[in-house]
Amino acid sequence: MLKPDDCRKLAEQYRARANDASSAKRLANVLLSVSNAYLALASQLELLASVEHQEHARRAGRNVQG
Repeated sequence: MLKPDDCRKLAEQYRARANDASSAKRLANVLLSVSNAYLALASQLELLASVEHQEHARRAGRNVQG
């Protein structure tokens, strides 16, 4: 499974390709879109990890009390 850092690295690679002077404008736009999608995925994966951690802690607290 991809990790947030992996997504950011991929985003950097796509952005670098988009900024390459030899990339056609249409291709550069698609590459930037893919780059942004990977950045969004990184954020979503971090949010997911946070929510899963909170849910685990909530369940663990409930088991200790109950």
